[in-house]
Amino acid sequence: METKPHDNWSKFYDFVYTKSFGHAYEHFTDETLKVIKEILPDGSIIDYGAGTGRVAIPLNQSGYEIIAVERSSGMASELIKKRDNLKLNFPVYNCSISEYDSKSCDLALAIFTVLSYSITDDELFKNLENICKHLKPKGYLFLDLPDMVFFNLTQLPFIQTKECRRSVRLINTNQDSIYVYKEYCSGIFNGENFEYTDEFQLKYWELTYVGNLLKQLGLIQMPGNFNQFANGGSTYKLFQKQ
Repeated sequence: METKPHDNWSKFYDFVYTKSFGHAYEHFTDETLKVIKEILPDGSIIDYGAGTGRVAIPLNQSGYEIIAVERSSGMASELIKKRDNLKLNFPVYNCSISEYDSKSCDLALAIFTVLSYSITDDELFKNLENICKHLKPKGYLFLDLPDMVFFNLTQLPFIQTKECRRSVRLINTNQDSIYVYKEYCSGIFNGENFEYTDEFQLKYWELTYVGNLLKQLGLIQMPGNFNQFANGGSTYKLFQKQ
């Protein structure tokens, strides 16, 4: 089976992100949940690239009907463990965005750089096409696209504490706006030493290009900006199915 991004460190994912960004990570999540609840006060949500459930779990706890889609088997496994431990009840599909084929929803989420894992035009279009297919009439798509400022960082902030030492690099391949993400991390988790590396490709997609694809698929961009995320290195936009 092909290894997917984050497969080999899914067990440490929540720990590493909390150690890397602390209260800022919690605040970012809280703001994200607040915006989602303003977009859709109640209803059904598909969380594409759900990870370990950063937004899917609290949304389900708030009464939303949730469907989680996560292509990394390791991340999906961690999400299922957390869901079961909390005695929640929502499906988790371990598949890519384009492979999902079940219920439609009122709101689709593709946030936290999810679309940047699509590295070809064909892959991006198939993912967007399937997202739109599984939106109910007048349903919404809330997405983010990392800005060029994110990719130009080259070296993301280095974290070095007693419990976690983490280094992330973005290497420009000089081909089709594709970058190689390389991560090394080691530390102590639950009293035991751990160490991992991860490497995969990400692509910079222009918002205008993605917006035009969505327009072809029957979605229009809604007015307004999400300035609460302005310092996060990504642009957030809301689209609605016509």
